[in-house]
Amino acid sequence: MSIFADTVICKNFIQELNKNPEFSTQTQAFDGSVQLEIGDSLLWLKIYKGSVIDFATEPSVFGYTFKITGVEKSWAYLFSGERRWADLTFPGKRDFSDDPELSRLGEMTSEISIQGNLLEAGRLTEAVFELAYTLRKVVTIQQRAKGGG
Repeated sequence: MSIFADTVICKNFIQELNKNPEFSTQTQAFDGSVQLEIGDSLLWLKIYKGSVIDFATEPSVFGYTFKITGVEKSWAYLFSGERRWADLTFPGKRDFSDDPELSRLGEMTSEISIQGNLLEAGRLTEAVFELAYTLRKVVTIQQRAKGGG
């Protein structure tokens, strides 16, 4: 699913983020970068005063403020609507379809993790929600246009 290899998705995603008033409001006082990793696919976003002003599909020499990372299967749950962002990112197992004996009950892991400056990531919780659901919207539109969903 090397999603960020598709520059159309990257550009549409950034365009949609920059049109999103909630994302803009939540990132108005942010001068940093967010790196998204979906399996081996990567997108680095430079965000300044409420807008994405630059991006790269490889690690930036400037690093990142924080990154959001997870395996392709976890992101696919988000894109399909099968799971919510909170279910994938906040610790605790909520889906036991793969564990009918509930042997993983009480496990405090998350399928998509946030690493780096967790203070900034926490401050931008709402912006991260907007980012995730904007990406889902763009991926869904692109998949439908290609006849895949």
